[in-house]
Amino acid sequence: MPVLGSHFKDLVARYHGPEGDQFALEELVPVATRFLTPESRVLEVGCGYGRNLMALASTKPRMVVGSDVDEGELKRAADKRATLPASHYARIELVRQEPRRLPFRDDTFDMVVLWQVLEHLFGQELKQTVVSECVRVLKPGGVVLVETPNQWFPVDYHDNKLPFVHWVLPLPAREWLTHRVRGMKYHPSEYVDLGSCERLLKNAPNVRAVRKETRVYFAPSFAEAWRGLAGTQVGAKRWIFALAWPYHAVARLWGGSADSILPSLRVVWRVEKP
Repeated sequence: MPVLGSHFKDLVARYHGPEGDQFALEELVPVATRFLTPESRVLEVGCGYGRNLMALASTKPRMVVGSDVDEGELKRAADKRATLPASHYARIELVRQEPRRLPFRDDTFDMVVLWQVLEHLFGQELKQTVVSECVRVLKPGGVVLVETPNQWFPVDYHDNKLPFVHWVLPLPAREWLTHRVRGMKYHPSEYVDLGSCERLLKNAPNVRAVRKETRVYFAPSFAEAWRGLAGTQVGAKRWIFALAWPYHAVARLWGGSADSILPSLRVVWRVEKP
């Protein structure tokens, strides 16, 4: 337990420092660039302290908006924004949102980013409400970019790094274990799988069709995903990808991919609306 606790403290410190900014540039920018133009408007829901916003601004879209329910996190994001060059600073706006409502007009954004947000929305009803709001403010034909831990990966790496506990233990036991590992008490994360994530989009009002735009792990192919592995623990990711390859080879015969078993869902969906 102390070893795991030390691991998480080190990881948080890395994410919240300059190395975390570099992770965002390595992991988010390559995929975002494929779907954005200089006229695009991007929204990150649950932007936190803003590392993704700074990375997105570097892709030179017309506007990058970060929204969050936490005023303290938005203040940290504003401080981070102030360190940017003027050309990047001018593209970023920060907005405080309500937990269940986004303060934007319908059909405003070309891309909506949900990066490690879905697992912190507790209960199916709240998940659906927030995703429906994301779809509401998305332009017809726009894309939703999701990064969230995968329910069907056997290790609860997001909360405590322990195997199977998110499959077999009740919430109070998971909360106790995570407290033992991290030294903090909070509601255990509630994960989704690939199918349930797509259903959240399809069940939003006024959705005509949802199309998966990425093959595996944000990439158009397994080979490109392998070549693009970045961020933290790249060595571990390579081992996992190597083990997942046989599954991917079989699943793609039926239109599937390794996305359904990898540690994180990293998917871009295009949403068609009337």
